[in-house]
Amino acid sequence: MMNLAIALLNAGLVLVALVLLIPISVLFLECLAALLPARRSLKFTSSLPRTAILVPAHNEASGIAATLESLLPQLTHNDQLIVIADNCTDATATVARQAGATVIERHDLEHRGKGYALDFGLRHLTANPPEVVVIVDADCTVAPGAIEQISYLAVRQSRPVQATYLLAQPANPSPKDAVSVLAFTVKNLVRPIGLHQLGLPCLLTGTGMALPWSVVQRLSLASGNLVEDMQLALDLAIVGHPAAFCASARVTGALPGQNHAAKSQRTRW
Repeated sequence: MMNLAIALLNAGLVLVALVLLIPISVLFLECLAALLPARRSLKFTSSLPRTAILVPAHNEASGIAATLESLLPQLTHNDQLIVIADNCTDATATVARQAGATVIERHDLEHRGKGYALDFGLRHLTANPPEVVVIVDADCTVAPGAIEQISYLAVRQSRPVQATYLLAQPANPSPKDAVSVLAFTVKNLVRPIGLHQLGLPCLLTGTGMALPWSVVQRLSLASGNLVEDMQLALDLAIVGHPAAFCASARVTGALPGQNHAAKSQRTRW
């Protein structure tokens, strides 16, 4: 009887090990593929598309000016920069207008969340639709040239395009901060590069996303889903528009300093 119990236990452990081997092997393959020689750099062969940048913001008065300062120089005369001040109780709308953005305000305490804000922004764009919609969070800075790269690729490939989204460490990082930044880099840079090298799509990361208007206008983003970016990537893949990765376009956010904010972000990851 004892031998039978030990045999069953061993069989169970082997089964668990085999199940765990699948995601570990996938991760290893993605990281290994990231070491392959990079594909050819992007070359613009046609004019840049008309782009609308949507910046959903909830009480971001203290930092949104820096985000807009990184975006405004990247706009052409055909582009739009729209801040969606969503249920704000601070000066987010005022700061954004002073910085030079178009601001639309939304007040709906029953339906909260980034998804509802983006849906509100998309409905605003229907009066003058762009060719591409770019989504940037209000606490990020966007590297020069990033908007034109992801917008151009989105139109050329008729699919969503995700920029590299990384986090900057605080001035005096703790060991937990260092681990979080490393994990974020593997998730948002190393693995997507590997998938790109293998000719496979990537997940969307919530900011630095370019979506063709022909695709995004058919979506319903109005939800309070905690992982709305992952859900969006899956929904787009199901309808035949998997996301592509653009490693050369960079978006940088700050690692949350407060414990409750950091815990919330790690929960989403």
